[in-house]
Amino acid sequence: MGLDDDLRQALGAAEQAAWETDPTGVVGVGHDESRLVRVEVDHADALQRLEIGAHWWRTIGPDEIGAAVRAAYAAACTDRVGAWAERTEARSESALPPPPAPDPLRGAGPGGRKAPGWDEQADELRRTLDTLRQARRELRQLRETVQSQADQKTVAGGPGDHVTVEVTGGRITSIEFSRRWINQHPTGQALADAVRDAAHRAYAIAAQQSAAALASMPAIAAARAATADPVTVFRRLGLIE
Repeated sequence: MGLDDDLRQALGAAEQAAWETDPTGVVGVGHDESRLVRVEVDHADALQRLEIGAHWWRTIGPDEIGAAVRAAYAAACTDRVGAWAERTEARSESALPPPPAPDPLRGAGPGGRKAPGWDEQADELRRTLDTLRQARRELRQLRETVQSQADQKTVAGGPGDHVTVEVTGGRITSIEFSRRWINQHPTGQALADAVRDAAHRAYAIAAQQSAAALASMPAIAAARAATADPVTVFRRLGLIE
């Protein structure tokens, strides 16, 4: 078996593993004990949908509504992990879906992409190796950044500051309603909208902080992009078509 065959085999195994464990599209659904609160989270445990029943005041009460939403959210996160595990197990027994048919014009004609020549391959390989060396030098900083972000709390309020949501490490850890507002008997829909808006503001702040931290580690950022799409890197190197 030659180098080309080894590379293709390694790439195929990597693609299969990535497909099997890919969390994209996995969702989790959870309820509180009263089942008046329903939460749906995405593959990263970000709040996507929140429903609070019309009779929340009588059944749950203003003092417990925050805890009820957190309980439903925690149940949704647990459900998401279970759904991801089930899909991973199912995919492990299946073959990777075949890729789309190749474009017959690829590599030919004025709009086609030519395979890189040896000089281009060497330059690309040199740049890739330089990036990896620099990334190794940035690993300590990355570890410190990841650890600090895992413990970092991001707090955001919704419109009118009716609710405040705290997010830690990407997960909602606290929900506080304005007592003055809650005593006005807002509808379940209004409560849900306020929580969702505050959570998405907190997610946006956390994303900006992560992007800013990653900007100080350009080699790590480049390496992350490469590992996210190894097929493109292999093609740039001319190792596969």
